[in-house]
Amino acid sequence: MIKQSLGISFFIWFMNLLKLFFPKGNIDRVIKALKSYITLSEESSSNPDQKMSAFLYPGITHKPWYESHEHNILNVVSNKLQQGFNDIENEWLAYVSSGCNIVSRFNASNLFTSLKEDDWKAYLLWKEGNFTQVGLSCFPKTVDILSKLEPFLYSFGYVEFYVMKPGVVLPLHTDNINTSLTCHLGIIVPENCGINVGNEARGWIKGKTLFFDDSFEHEAWNKSQTERVVLSFDLYHPELTKIEKTLLQLVLKNLNHTSEEYESNKIQEPKSQQKALDN
Repeated sequence: MIKQSLGISFFIWFMNLLKLFFPKGNIDRVIKALKSYITLSEESSSNPDQKMSAFLYPGITHKPWYESHEHNILNVVSNKLQQGFNDIENEWLAYVSSGCNIVSRFNASNLFTSLKEDDWKAYLLWKEGNFTQVGLSCFPKTVDILSKLEPFLYSFGYVEFYVMKPGVVLPLHTDNINTSLTCHLGIIVPENCGINVGNEARGWIKGKTLFFDDSFEHEAWNKSQTERVVLSFDLYHPELTKIEKTLLQLVLKNLNHTSEEYESNKIQEPKSQQKALDN
């Protein structure tokens, strides 16, 4: 929690002024979220299964899974990725056969005590509006496809390949913010792999997308004998207006939700005992 400051009070005053110029911008939602964050008012999710501890954004749909046909943005993202899938898959396979060893963005054992360092790896392609050198040099066609989706990418999120080793189970965890959705594109999907979000389990399909809200508790597993690979990235929630996205960038940066802070808060294991996986 943070105390109300003159800076935050001024920002709320400024947003109230903006409402006069952008009456359809849903700026009230930004104000309510900020007031709730500093405990000036109480906000709660419309879905009791949504579990967050940092920043609840009101007035948008709160549910675990989204279908591409529900929102034009999700449909555009899904179509672009599926149309370019062969290039994305071929670049990944070329990387694997090249013998190159890209360093994972994180050590899995630092995120989950039940995992070893290389059980779950992330190869970063994009961060805070910029493609990485690894992305540009090793995955140029993938970067070209993703560059067409940049207007939808969440400012404090990442684009990366996630690799999960055989036999690995990611424990139940959650994100702290509900202003984004996660997109997964299946690259290498063996049998007996899946992800459970908000008590609904689904499996990845090669060349197909999944959209989910990771502010709901979720867990994933690879009970096969081979690695599972997905392309993963965060999108702004499709119900946010352009002015909301701009204001949220300012608010979240002011509240220290930069990409580094975002990552340190992104993986939150619940205090309750981990659910048993029967899949």
